Amino acid sequence: MHFGLTNVRGGRYNLGALVMVRGEHCVEVIEPGEALAFIVVRGQILITRQRAGEPATFKLVATPRAPILVVNPGTYTVVAEQNTLGLRGARHARM
Repeated sequence: MHFGLTNVRGGRYNLGALVMVRGEHCVEVIEPGEALAFIVVRGQILITRQRAGEPATFKLVATPRAPILVVNPGTYTVVAEQNTLGLRGARHARM
């Protein structure tokens, strides 16, 4: 679950709270020119990318010691491996 905290520069950048219970998941779609950052304060999330008809191509794990920045376009699944609290930052492409 994401809670918006702030929007900067006309909504191009936004920062939100990341609160997920163990097992909860969400799908993030990143378009060209966009980026996502996950900074975990407590817990752990697993981020996987899947292409149509193929198994997941890679897995990223965000922990309090290892934030994740995702810049490649695609569809990602975010799963809470543990109860998680953190921040989710996004940069949207110019319109």
